[in-house]
Amino acid sequence: MLDRDGSFMKEAIEWAAACSPRGAHIPKVGAILAVDGVAIGRGRRGTGAPGDDNHAEWNAFLDVKDRLLLPKATLYTTLEPCTGDVRSEPLKSCTELILQNKIKKVFIGMLDPNQSVTGKGLWKLQDTGVEVMLFPHELAQQIRVLNIDFIRLQQSWGARIISPQPGQELATYKSEGMFPVRFSCANRPNDHNFLLVMKTGFCWPQRTAFRQMDHNTWEIDAHFGSVGVHELHLVTATDLGVALVEYHRNTLDRNIARKKKITEKFPDSAGLLGEIYPGIPLVALPKGIRSESSVTVIVIPNPDNL
Repeated sequence: MLDRDGSFMKEAIEWAAACSPRGAHIPKVGAILAVDGVAIGRGRRGTGAPGDDNHAEWNAFLDVKDRLLLPKATLYTTLEPCTGDVRSEPLKSCTELILQNKIKKVFIGMLDPNQSVTGKGLWKLQDTGVEVMLFPHELAQQIRVLNIDFIRLQQSWGARIISPQPGQELATYKSEGMFPVRFSCANRPNDHNFLLVMKTGFCWPQRTAFRQMDHNTWEIDAHFGSVGVHELHLVTATDLGVALVEYHRNTLDRNIARKKKITEKFPDSAGLLGEIYPGIPLVALPKGIRSESSVTVIVIPNPDNL
């Protein structure tokens, strides 16, 4: 019955509206479990603080007094249930919880805007025989308004540098000019995301690959060709920005190939070929490249060379 379903959808939205997330990375979510027109469990998303990080579905299931009723229950949740792909403990994802409790029908308010999640929860449920329906448009819009900050964050990279710290001195002479940059992000890096190293009006896009440390923590190696103050920028690029980075990489590849060819023919010429790792002359980040997170560090010299 649509009116009865609609009342539980609205109640789930009311529970979502009462959430108090500790930051934009935590969505406002409400969930209701009902059997034959009677709510048997209610829950909302925790704040995200330690000890208060349960998802709304988990809190709704914990609220159920008679668990024998669950196979007859319908779940109304304002956000697409998560999957094991984004949980450190996959079997504790909300889709697994739904399947373990034999829920046969789920209403979803909106798909998860996290680009690594979107559609996966819905597909997982449908693929295992759960009937999935969406909230009506006008109710879905209310959920979007409640979660506007969360949606904006998820639609960006949402990167934040964890290490190195601002002003940290880096002894890169111990690691062949390299230092790992660790960062958290709302969405996994894609081919429009880069690490840039900048110093005194020049920029060097880094060529190393991003490495995943856990579900939302990554690393990439920064290479430094000189000592002194450097800026590190994790950036998102438009197609124009990507073209600039690719042009630099192609120039570097040609320089490396040219040096190899010349030194093979003239072994003593290596020191006469000049800079093969040129920086892009930039006073500031150009149009087409947006800094998501940055930090200024100091590369210190090898004391043995002083």
